[in-house]
Amino acid sequence: MRQKDDKHEAMDNSAPLSAGHLLVKELEAHGVQRSYLVPGESYLDVLDGLHDSTITPIVCRQEGGAGYMAVAEGRMTGIPGIAMVTRGPGASNVMVSLHTAYQDATPLVVFVGLIPTAQRGREAFQEFDLAGWFSTTTKKVLTLDDPDKAAEVVADAMHTAVTGRPGPVVVGLPEEVLVQSSAGTVVPPRVHGSAAPYAGDVTELRARILQADRPVLIIGGEDWSQATSRRIAQWSRDRGLGVIGTFRAYDGIDHDSPNFLGMLGFGASAVAKRTFAEADLHIFLGCVRTDVATESFTIGTDAKTVVINPDPDAHGHFGSLDQHIVTSVNRFAQALFTADGARAYSVSSDGSVDEPAVGDEHLAGTDEPVELPDWILDARAELDEWRKPVTTSAGTGDSTFVDMDEAFVHVKELLPDNAIITYGAGNFSGWATRFLPTHSFPSALGPRNGSMGFGLPAAVAAGLVHPERAVFCIAGDGDFLMNGQEFATAAQYGVNLTVIVNDNSVYGTIRGHQDREYPGRATGTSLRSPDFAALATAFGGLGLTVERTEDFRDAFEKALAHEGPALVRCLTDPAIRGARA
Repeated sequence: MRQKDDKHEAMDNSAPLSAGHLLVKELEAHGVQRSYLVPGESYLDVLDGLHDSTITPIVCRQEGGAGYMAVAEGRMTGIPGIAMVTRGPGASNVMVSLHTAYQDATPLVVFVGLIPTAQRGREAFQEFDLAGWFSTTTKKVLTLDDPDKAAEVVADAMHTAVTGRPGPVVVGLPEEVLVQSSAGTVVPPRVHGSAAPYAGDVTELRARILQADRPVLIIGGEDWSQATSRRIAQWSRDRGLGVIGTFRAYDGIDHDSPNFLGMLGFGASAVAKRTFAEADLHIFLGCVRTDVATESFTIGTDAKTVVINPDPDAHGHFGSLDQHIVTSVNRFAQALFTADGARAYSVSSDGSVDEPAVGDEHLAGTDEPVELPDWILDARAELDEWRKPVTTSAGTGDSTFVDMDEAFVHVKELLPDNAIITYGAGNFSGWATRFLPTHSFPSALGPRNGSMGFGLPAAVAAGLVHPERAVFCIAGDGDFLMNGQEFATAAQYGVNLTVIVNDNSVYGTIRGHQDREYPGRATGTSLRSPDFAALATAFGGLGLTVERTEDFRDAFEKALAHEGPALVRCLTDPAIRGARA
């Protein structure tokens, strides 16, 4: 009897797959582990293919949340995050994540169910123009019109999302095509080629650094690893480079590195901006010079400039470009240890960098490591001082408000060093970017396009990708309710994460602009928020409310210790919308 069962299984395995099932098999071949989705009748066969798949379907509560989770996964793993949504309204909801992935240069593939092909052009139920909607904010828009090409279309989408400048790809899935038998088979993933720098590139860069008085390395992007982080940190110290992180992409190296001098962009310290502006050589590694980094092109635009990234077009770069090394961050880091005059470090399996053995002189060049100059040491001392929370008596005693500056003293002390920190857009994110240093990649997930509602979905993805690490999300009351429904997703899948909601009853960032531009005439920025702690409890997590600063530490400890999602609602002064200067 058992032999018959085996034969039956073999026959089933050899039967032609539907296009929808083949699509899932191809995603498996590309190493996809999760698909973030909101189900729809337009792609039922793909959902059925996931039933027996090694890919875990993560059922989300809104397409924007699903898309953000996929963006976060792509950022952490380097494999395109996968989102699946239905036609029309579902597709419109996922647009926010596509814009985020496009501006943030994050690999993402979104599968969108479509109406049957015979109904196109007839204003059918939930019909829309796939390319018309998405072509301006994606790298490519594909439609699966031939069931035999299901695997090829997936392979094309996955390859496009990660090559050159990473970004999003949209794949349309006509409903009736998915259920048709496919003569295609799973195809191997396309080789992701990444050019290594020429020896002359590194030699030229080395000469530029030697000639510069104040060379600064600006790090960003997502093509980092533990080994690469340590290599770049050591190389930058040996070459006497100041290091600045670009906006919300500052976790490429350990912030304990003595030459790390902060990050650029909104909420940047004065010392980071001044260091950037006074540098006579900018080396952009994994990123480019943008309007956010330069405060709308007003600082740091005249320095000699080197860009090191895999995008031959240097998309989004502003200003001079004196040398462009077209390679990935990881390949560049590897090349430094075969061509540059740095010491012959070896990197162990855990990513740690070992000192060279005596007589190990296999590297080209003979440059000795330089001592960090005074301008770097002084800048670092200023950064360390700026990163100390400004605590006052406000928010203590009989006050009904929490002093968030003082609260983050406890957050920093209690969070493990390897915690993953997430946030959306708003002044509240400054408490994380200012007071919480990161020590390994990936450790910070924030929307570089300034998209609200990113933090909670990103935290859910972080908890799924890295269940061994603590996950911490800081949100504002306005930001949290952009995608607060995904707290239910965290509870459903038992994700361990801790959220602090800064509840000050105002869209704080916009109110700040109003107070500056239209004093005394604030309109459309006041909020009346729900009881976020009760909401968290209703969703199946732990919810706590803190009204006084002295009660914060105990509540935060309880939240960190909770198995599953936990939320601490902090009632704060509406007049205080971010970290104090």
